[in-house]
Amino acid sequence: MNELILKGLGKRKVRSILNKWIKDQINVCLEYANGRIAFDEYIYLDKYGVDDFDEDGMLVDELFEFIGNRI
Repeated sequence: MNELILKGLGKRKVRSILNKWIKDQINVCLEYANGRIAFDEYIYLDKYGVDDFDEDGMLVDELFEFIGNRI
């Protein structure tokens, strides 16, 4: 199911979502964790413009694998 969602979005859109997610994660860590950087394991695609995404979240590793583990 996740693979179909990712194919529908395309690699360019997934790469854009991951870039925004990385920046958000770093900003949250700098603001609330006193500079300690720790990334969440899941990404919530509805926060990044993917409408009607009803699942709890998608593993970030799956998104990185989809785009070839490169940003």
